[in-house]
Amino acid sequence: MIGLRETIEAFVGSWIWLLAAGVFSIAFKDTIGKFWSGMRFLIGNDFNIDDIVYINGNKKARIVRQSIYRTTFYLYDHNRKFVVPNDRIWSLNLEKDLLDSTSDNIN
Repeated sequence: MIGLRETIEAFVGSWIWLLAAGVFSIAFKDTIGKFWSGMRFLIGNDFNIDDIVYINGNKKARIVRQSIYRTTFYLYDHNRKFVVPNDRIWSLNLEKDLLDSTSDNIN
């Protein structure tokens, strides 16, 4: 007859990867969340480097740098850079012109 210790070792041994993944997820949940927010912003084609955007409708800025964890803007009105973590970038209300203002617009 198999003892209690052998039963526990057999069960934990086959499911230890699930326990390790759970502990890892809980320990690094903020880092994982920030990583996925950054990936979501980078993978999408809505905003690219050198795009002119309006932050909250009134601050004109240019996207200077994008990374997995942060995005850097150059603010034209203030002549300074503005660094935003990508997990907070969705709360900025970014707007971008669809047509280039220097090109001829269609009537």
